Amino acid sequence: MHTLARATPARVAAAALLLAGAAGCDVKTSDRDLILLDPPGAVDKLNARSGMFEKETVGCWVDPRSAEAYGKGHIAGAINVPLASMQETAAVKLAGHNLFVVYGEGFQDPLAKAGAKRLLEVGFKKGTVFVLEGGTRAWQKDGYTLVTGNAPAGGALPVKDAKPASTGGVEVPEQGVR
Repeated sequence: MHTLARATPARVAAAALLLAGAAGCDVKTSDRDLILLDPPGAVDKLNARSGMFEKETVGCWVDPRSAEAYGKGHIAGAINVPLASMQETAAVKLAGHNLFVVYGEGFQDPLAKAGAKRLLEVGFKKGTVFVLEGGTRAWQKDGYTLVTGNAPAGGALPVKDAKPASTGGVEVPEQGVR
């Protein structure tokens, strides 16, 4: 008698599960899994202090564009992880960080969204990966600058270059209010 004919349904199910596990079940994501932040919100998120009993937040900007586009202008301190090689290189390039803001060039940028989804698919935790809404265009429109070259140009998180517009009143430095 043929071996396959003697296979019980339980054995067939177990073999199917084993094959599915060996093949690796990919995590599927959609745009609903993405958390969008405007430029000031992204800066605040990356500069947020951790609570006393929380793990320290070590955030970074992730630029999924090509090395050429990255060299023409990127957010200071951003790590270039091109989308084409993100699956293979993200874990190494982003090691030591636990919060990620992915950006592209403009509004509804498919590359930024694809990069954020790819990070989620390769195992980065949901709630730690964000998308900069509006990309570098919104970044510059809100008064932040870009740096050029292929080096991250420092690891300091960017702060707004322009001083906030005066809201009137008297400044009280020790209280930080006007």
